[in-house]
Amino acid sequence: MSLAYIPPRDLNSKLRRRLTQWRASSPARLAFGEPLLSISFDDFPISAAEQGARILENNGARGTFYAAAGMMESNGPCGRNFRESDIRRLADAGHEIGCHSYAHKDAAQRNVFDTLQDLALNRDALMALGARSPRTHAYPYGETTPSLKDVLPPRLACARGAMRGVNLGRADLAQLRACSMFGKGWRERLSRALKFAASRKGWVIAITHDIADAPSPWGTRGGDLEALLAEARRLGFAVLPVSAALDRRLA
Repeated sequence: MSLAYIPPRDLNSKLRRRLTQWRASSPARLAFGEPLLSISFDDFPISAAEQGARILENNGARGTFYAAAGMMESNGPCGRNFRESDIRRLADAGHEIGCHSYAHKDAAQRNVFDTLQDLALNRDALMALGARSPRTHAYPYGETTPSLKDVLPPRLACARGAMRGVNLGRADLAQLRACSMFGKGWRERLSRALKFAASRKGWVIAITHDIADAPSPWGTRGGDLEALLAEARRLGFAVLPVSAALDRRLA
């Protein structure tokens, strides 16, 4: 299993992330007729394609699987990554296959032109595997820059980062907020986000990687995913892929 890359955590990098988040490249006002929840699987390991998809489908829901085609059938820190057959099977079942770049590099440490070429390469590779042209993107490691956000391809309706929050009111479609389904205290944080979004008709995008009884540090237990969906159902959420949720935006 390969070692996990960790983006820089020095003070300058933290300040850069904050400034990037607050500088909107695609400003929008988001309002919805009901609270929305999107479950997204980054990278995505086979366990997400199998157990994660099965749990969603058993609950009448569909998710977004963010694929980096260059990682296909490789061993990663969250387990063995998706196979060619997973792409078409998930797409045929109504799940969304999103873009996660081809090489899965930290975009904040790359030339913008190189990243754009990488996004195009990933689109072509995923379409060759049976996916539709991706409408949404998730930045690897949640990392981006203002200059990259400014030039994202128009074919991408939105892009998602990793900064915590609920998407409602003033937002940046080039860097939507999200809530992790891993790490210390994630259940309590996500439950608070769901309750807030339920009261305001907001949109929560939840992030995980693998789904397993003993998940990686970046993954989620299947039982916890079941519990999250049950809570969302009690609170009146519609659970939709990212692009389908964005399409519910009120004009």
